[in-house]
Formats: sequence, C-alpha cells, structure tokens
Amino acid sequence: MSRLSSCLGAALVAGAALGAAPASADIDDWTEVPEFHPSPENFGIELRIGMYRPEGLGDEFFSGNYFGGDVGPHLSLQFHYYPFQVPYLGLFGIGASLGWSQWDTLRPGGGAVDTERNVFELLVLQPMVLWRFDTLAREVGIPIVLTPKIGWDFARWLTSPGTPANPSPAGLSMGFRFSGKVSLELDFIEPRAARQLDEAWGINHSELFVEFYYSMAGEILAGELPVSGWGWAAGLGFTF
Repeated sequence: MSRLSSCLGAALVAGAALGAAPASADIDDWTEVPEFHPSPENFGIELRIGMYRPEGLGDEFFSGNYFGGDVGPHLSLQFHYYPFQVPYLGLFGIGASLGWSQWDTLRPGGGAVDTERNVFELLVLQPMVLWRFDTLAREVGIPIVLTPKIGWDFARWLTSPGTPANPSPAGLSMGFRFSGKVSLELDFIEPRAARQLDEAWGINHSELFVEFYYSMAGEILAGELPVSGWGWAAGLGFTF
C-alpha cells in the first residue's frame, strides 16, 4: 500500500511539472513581441473648407448691390511632400493647393428680364514651401503641431456668363500668400487604432486643424484685378 501511494505521488508531481512547462513558455513568448517602429513621414494631405474675403475689390463688392449676404465658402485640397526631417525641428517640404470660391446673387434685371444672376468665381492654384514643427508632439507629448507656409497664388477669376457678342470679363491675378496653421493630432484618443492605421496603411498621424492666411493676389503686378484679402480654413489632415 505504501508503494502504491508513493507511485501515485510521483505521478502527480510529474504531471504538475509537465503542465507548468507550457505556461512558462507562453510567458516567454509575450516578452518577445517586436518593438513598434513608425513608418517614415514623407507626405501630407489636407481636406479643407473655409471662407475667403477678397478685400482688395472694395466694400462695394460685398454690398447689397453685388454679393451682399453671400459668404462665398472656399473649398480646397492640399498635398505636401517632406524631403527633409531635422531632429527637434520637424519636417521641411514643398506643397501645392487647389481651391475654389464662388459668390452668387440675384438682383432686378432690366427690360423684359425680371432678375439677373451675378456670379464671381475664384480658382486658385498655389505652390508653397512649409515647415511642419511637430517637436511638441514628438518630444514633449503635447499633440500640437505648428505649420507656417509661404506660397504664390495663381488666382483665375471669372464673372457671370455673358454672350458670344459680349463675353464676361475674366483674368489672372498673382501674388504671395502667407499662412499659419495649428493642428491637433488625434493619435492620443486611441493610440492602438493609430498604430494599426500606420501598420496597415502607412498613415502616421491624423489631425484636425485651423489655418489663417493672407493673399496678395493682384497687389504686386500692375493691371491685375486686386483679389487680395484674408481667409481661414479648417479641416482634416493626414501624414503618411
């Protein structure tokens, strides 16, 4: 009987040792998870909506006789390329923007025409240089990014449709644009989801931003329509 008890005890001890071995191996496996390394940051894209006020045209442009009451929303898309990254200073690059605004109003017409539609459009192409100062987010843990930009506006302006015999005026105005953008990176809301976006799609950061700018289009070269003025834009941006 004592020999049987000894054999049963030895079997239980051996079984417990075998059962503990896989658990120890699982713990070792968890310690070997590879460290996450973010993908390189080379590009950026911004989806933007805002307002632009071409003050160079004068107060009469915004009066009730012309486009009073029309806010003329400005829609634009920007693309950035960052060939240089400097430690503690951020990303330096170039970019391009395409934007569109339209002011529209109806006023009493003459003769047999009850109303007359007036339209003024701006189509703006802008190359630029920019500095993405992300040191606060990368080094301090504050998810704020500052981005100054300097560009050159090519503003194609169009008026309301005319007739073949009397075409409506149109032209091109050019000038510098100075911009400043403040962004809030959204990675801190759900860090795991942000990491998965980087691993699956190469999207390093997503952000909400607001930007203020001044355009000198039409102020520099003589004879151009002065469509210069202040504007702002807000939207969603991605760095990848």
